[in-house]
Amino acid sequence: MYKILICEEFVGRNANELFIDYEYDIAFSGEDIVEKTYSKNYDLYIVNFAFYPTIEELRKFDDKTTTIFIDEYYDIYHIQKAFEFGDEYLIKPINLEELKIRVDYYYKKLYTNKSKLLTYKNLFFQTKSKQLYKDNKKIKLSPNDTILAELFLSSQNQNISKYNLLDEINSTSVGALRVYISKLKKIGFDIEFDRGSNSYKLLLPQ
Repeated sequence: MYKILICEEFVGRNANELFIDYEYDIAFSGEDIVEKTYSKNYDLYIVNFAFYPTIEELRKFDDKTTTIFIDEYYDIYHIQKAFEFGDEYLIKPINLEELKIRVDYYYKKLYTNKSKLLTYKNLFFQTKSKQLYKDNKKIKLSPNDTILAELFLSSQNQNISKYNLLDEINSTSVGALRVYISKLKKIGFDIEFDRGSNSYKLLLPQ
């Protein structure tokens, strides 16, 4: 379910009406925002501009969560700063129906993008950029690591022949293949080898 973190008093008071179709949490301070993001991955932040420094700090750790800033007044400087780390800048008084439309838009946009994602536990792989993330942080992979990661993620719980894997990485070295798979295991891939079929399988999360 689409997860929203709210740290804005007016929006928080109306959250039951606005976000009945979504899962949401309410934070009451910058520290609370940070604490909640460590325990849950959110798809959208709705925060008062007063918490701009908190979002700026999260961005330093590669947090790219869509953010809607809400401010008490119109200010060009604030708008410029908000769009450095955010996606929307709304000024009070807020039209709740308009806010709901914007949230629905970002949900649809994320849903479309997620069709290009392969996910596994706390990992996700962008098929377009060929980039693997763990807990929303980029994981550096070699070209062959990347090929194998995508293959396993797109074939979860399916046996993949050792020889097919070697073909994919254009290698004849079983030892090298074991090294690549060992690295994926350290990252969090639960891969098992079946001697009977001479194949590997990425096990489904428990």
